[in-house]
Amino acid sequence: MDTASAPNDLPSAGHDAFRAVLCGDGLRRCPWAPTGPAALEEHDRRWGSRPGDSPGWFEALILEIFQAGLARWSIAQRREGLRRGLRDFVPEEVARLTEDDVDELLLDPAVIRNRVKIEAVVRNARACRGLGPDDWAAQVADLRPAAARPPVTVLEESRRSPEGDRLAARLKEQGLVFVGRTTAHRFLLRTGVLPGHLAECFRSGTGTGGSG
Repeated sequence: MDTASAPNDLPSAGHDAFRAVLCGDGLRRCPWAPTGPAALEEHDRRWGSRPGDSPGWFEALILEIFQAGLARWSIAQRREGLRRGLRDFVPEEVARLTEDDVDELLLDPAVIRNRVKIEAVVRNARACRGLGPDDWAAQVADLRPAAARPPVTVLEESRRSPEGDRLAARLKEQGLVFVGRTTAHRFLLRTGVLPGHLAECFRSGTGTGGSG
C-alpha cells in the first residue's frame, strides 16, 4: 500500500480538488461520497468498516466482484437489488442457487445482469459455506499493516497493493474465482484492513485505525 505522503508534505495549491470535500453538514468526506444518496450511505456506513458477521464479509467480496469493470462507486447504487437477488448475501443461501435461479436473476433489472459474475458468486458461495466471522478475519489478519497512512488526495490512491496480491493468491488457492489483484485490494479497502478513506475525511481511520 502506498503510504508516501502525510498531509503537510503536499502543497495545497492544485490539489484541493482531489482532497476530502467539506459537505453541508460540516463534515469532510472523500470526493465520491456526495455524488448521490446511495454513495453517501455507502461512504458513511459501510466503506472502510470491518464486517460484523459472515454475510457482511461475503457481501464485501461479491460487491467488489460485481464492481470490476464498472464506473467507480457505481456498485453502491445496485447494492439493494443485489441484496434482494442474492439472498441477503448469506453464503449458504447463495450456494443453493440453481441454473434456473441464475436465469431468473438475469431478467431482474435491479441486479447487475452478468452471467459470468453471477455464476462466479455462486461458486464462491459454495467455497465459503460454513465460514464464521472469525474465519474471515483470520484470512486477512496478517495483511493488516502495523501502521499505514491514508492517502491525502485521490491522486495517491492505488489500484493494487502487495497485501491485495497476497490475498488474491490465497483466495484462488482456496478455489475462489474472479478475485484478481485489484478486486482483492478493494476488498481490503472496503473491509478496513487497508485505509480506504482520505486522510482529511471524517471516517479516516475507522478500519486500519482500529475503530471500525
